[in-house]
Amino acid sequence: MKIRRCALALSLLAGCAHPQQAPPPLASETPGPTQATSGTPVYAGNRAASVRVETRVLGVSPDGYARWLAVAHFFDARGKPTLILANSNLDWIPSTGVAQWQNRMRYGQPSAIVSVDRDGPVALTVRTTLPKLPTVVVRTDTRGWRDARVVAGAIGPHLVQVGWFPYSSQPVSVTRVDRHGERTFLVRVPGGSSYYDPSVQPGALYRYEVTRAGMTSETNVVHVPPALPRTPVANASGSAMWLYFTLDPLDDLYYAKLDPAAIVRQAVAAHLHYVELRAAYGAYFEITPQSKRVVDAIVDGLESHGIGVIGWSVPRQVRYDDLRATLDVARYRTASGRRFTGLAVDAERGSEFMGDGPAARRALGEYLTLVREAVGPRYLIVATVEDPYFEHLDAAKYPYRTIARAATVLQPMAYWRMMRAKPPSSPAQVATELASSYATLLRVAGRHMPISMGGQTSALTATGYPPAGEITASLDASRRAGAIGEAFFAWNDTLPQQWEAIGRFNWHATVR
Repeated sequence: MKIRRCALALSLLAGCAHPQQAPPPLASETPGPTQATSGTPVYAGNRAASVRVETRVLGVSPDGYARWLAVAHFFDARGKPTLILANSNLDWIPSTGVAQWQNRMRYGQPSAIVSVDRDGPVALTVRTTLPKLPTVVVRTDTRGWRDARVVAGAIGPHLVQVGWFPYSSQPVSVTRVDRHGERTFLVRVPGGSSYYDPSVQPGALYRYEVTRAGMTSETNVVHVPPALPRTPVANASGSAMWLYFTLDPLDDLYYAKLDPAAIVRQAVAAHLHYVELRAAYGAYFEITPQSKRVVDAIVDGLESHGIGVIGWSVPRQVRYDDLRATLDVARYRTASGRRFTGLAVDAERGSEFMGDGPAARRALGEYLTLVREAVGPRYLIVATVEDPYFEHLDAAKYPYRTIARAATVLQPMAYWRMMRAKPPSSPAQVATELASSYATLLRVAGRHMPISMGGQTSALTATGYPPAGEITASLDASRRAGAIGEAFFAWNDTLPQQWEAIGRFNWHATVR
């Protein structure tokens, strides 16, 4: 069972598509901020009395979808603008296509992007349920848009996507043209709205010709990024910690409140081998020009002490913008030129992530497969997966085998206290359960591969914080089982005695 929640940073900043609920006693949790609770909206200004929705055409993306942005603006009883800082809820209901709510910091207000692959009228109903305000309906018609309808874009150094709008039920031919004008026929597909070209060369320039219904259209020129460096599996070994920040000045995890030097000191004292730092949530790249200085100081400081930083991405859709944001994490450099030492992809179902049901399961596997294709075979991908032992999952309920083929390392979210109605009876019970988690994941993955366990330091449910003895037991059991490391969720909620337990454990000591 998933916790249906917007992360704290997102509930304050995004306008969630679902009301907040108290967490159930048994649940699965993503690495991420703690859940916010529902309540009275918090305003910067007066109480909202009305809402107006601004819309803007975003054009056709390389996956062949026409995108339409809707942004909600609130006003008080006198018509003056006001801002809801927390506890708002908006439902975005399109007449066709899909509407995905956006992190508020992306566009400054609660917003959503409607994506359609068919030409014609689109209506979006915007229902503000918290606070309760009159419903607004906005409309557009893609037949009147003047944007390019055949578009190409590089997802990564080894993958380009070519899209056309609207969706074609007839065959479509795609030809690639290089910088010298040499033409290469690629494919004739029976229909659809896009094609992935996996045969591109890193650093190359291309354009594409798309022929449909007897007419040929040219795309824009695509600049394929250079190849990524090789990143070894050892970068995801040893003790580690998840770290995230927000862009909300009211939040304790606001990036400007972070002390990079203190973070580095703590990591060194705990003998961490690496840190997983969240950098993208769907199509939203969280390292903004404003937060970059602080993030770079953390990355540079950790890596100067031999502590790697793996970039952490949270997928939401198998769409070009989302995939490109994840690849931008892999390509990120600090101002001094340092890179992340790998990529962690948080592969989860649920309304805040990739959705529910069979379509979501297929999407998770497809997403990881495309990321692998885009980065190439030598780049480290840590796939953070739902724990099959604690959540009673198998290959029919979650795409373990597909993800395992794409990933370098699997990382189950083995949050032993969160998954239980009662706390463990002893550290020995924790050790038994972590060993079972490891063995179950290897079985459902269908092949032997490196596993780095996902451990828990946070109090994610009423079962509370794991004491130091449980932390030590989880580390020892994970290492004995054969795991290459264990990463704990999460930095901001780790207690001093937990840090001490992590620091006392020598991952590389001989197992007896």
